[in-house]
Amino acid sequence: MAHRERLLELLLQYSYQEGDFVLASGKRSKFYIDVRKTSLHAEGATLIGELLVDLIQAQGWEVRGVGGMTLGADPLTTATGIAAYRRGIDWTTFLVRKEPKDHGTGRQVETAGDLAPGAKVVVLDDTITTGGSTLKAVRAMERAGFEVVGAACVVDRSEGGIERLANEGITTIPLFRLEDLRGA
Repeated sequence: MAHRERLLELLLQYSYQEGDFVLASGKRSKFYIDVRKTSLHAEGATLIGELLVDLIQAQGWEVRGVGGMTLGADPLTTATGIAAYRRGIDWTTFLVRKEPKDHGTGRQVETAGDLAPGAKVVVLDDTITTGGSTLKAVRAMERAGFEVVGAACVVDRSEGGIERLANEGITTIPLFRLEDLRGA
């Protein structure tokens, strides 16, 4: 079975639920997609990392780093960094805190130390609904001096977030769209 099909199976098994939910955006929804349930699973993380590397490379983006907003992007960042390393791709990883630290260095962006301002990066997200958290991570990276060449997500809920990001000048590529999960 191909990686993409297997990841879809895992997302349906662990991450997709139907019911009555309130989303981070405050909107109500008849379904919920918690990608963390899959990205915290060893097989799911491995597949996500491999597929995100493929997706980013298919765009032709020359990047030095990948990462995103903590907590949703943490397992994606690690998985993608490991998958890139195993292929001999020199990407470092970063995490974006929701707010700058109020102690120590006061940083909002944490890197492995070898990602210098000016580097080209891709922001990762687990699920995009309105695009708000992705945009927040992009803006934090830009304030820290990095060049964001685009964003990638595991699932686009098809509720306008990718279009909103496009209007802000951010090309965003999903591994899956809501239709992929609901049509499976």
